[in-house]
Amino acid sequence: MIELQEAIASGRTAEIFEYEDGYVLKLFKSSIPEGIIDQEFRISQSVHHAGVPVPKAIKMVHIQDRKGIVYERIAGETMLNRIKKRPWSMIRESKRMAKLHTAIHRMNMIDLPSQYDILMAQIAQAPLLTEHEKVDVTHRMSELERDTKLCHGDFHPDNIVLSEREWIIDWMTGTMGQPAADIARTVILLKIGTMPDDTPRWVVYVFSRWRRLILSVYLRQYLANSNVTEQSIDDWMIPVAAARLAEGVPDQEKHTIVKFIRQNLNKAQIGSK
Repeated sequence: MIELQEAIASGRTAEIFEYEDGYVLKLFKSSIPEGIIDQEFRISQSVHHAGVPVPKAIKMVHIQDRKGIVYERIAGETMLNRIKKRPWSMIRESKRMAKLHTAIHRMNMIDLPSQYDILMAQIAQAPLLTEHEKVDVTHRMSELERDTKLCHGDFHPDNIVLSEREWIIDWMTGTMGQPAADIARTVILLKIGTMPDDTPRWVVYVFSRWRRLILSVYLRQYLANSNVTEQSIDDWMIPVAAARLAEGVPDQEKHTIVKFIRQNLNKAQIGSK
């Protein structure tokens, strides 16, 4: 039986523990379906094999009633922590974030889950939207261009670890898909995403004041170094926002997302008349 010490990090879906020399254990909460954990393991292995700077997934384990993944241990601090400790580095790190995302999106992947199929399934399950709104959103998405580029699905400063090199972590939502949709997801997270419940209040307050600058610099840098257009990102905003409703996000964020979706659907309807 493995004896777990105090978690060295935690989030909405899992906790991170010391495991053995050179390894850490990402132990998922019992509410997370095993299929999702299996999927993260497979995606992490595939992305690592493709040469992306991600911690190597070693094996899966069971601890009591919880399932976990053993990863190679990486040294460093998250980009979010770097910015918190050195606010003057915010612009530089926002640019670095954009460069990393651009590099990911240059890679073709054919053995990952389909971003399009996942978004469609999530929209169908999205709470708070009417059936008419879901049909409207999925119809709009069906007209958008698809792709098979590597997409992270949850790309933000707390999923980037900095040391002698950069590491990109947490590939549970990794897919093959459209970069513009992946960017739209990051835009939504930076604009209206809420932080985990145990985040210190001062961190939430400070980060809320930084969001706009980080997003502005990140987007400008990304658009300058890719073929993705601002319009294509805007086109994906409503479907990606609707899909996020199916996730375990706080009610406050869900209501903010629904308000955003309805305002933009109304604008689109008015503009088409």
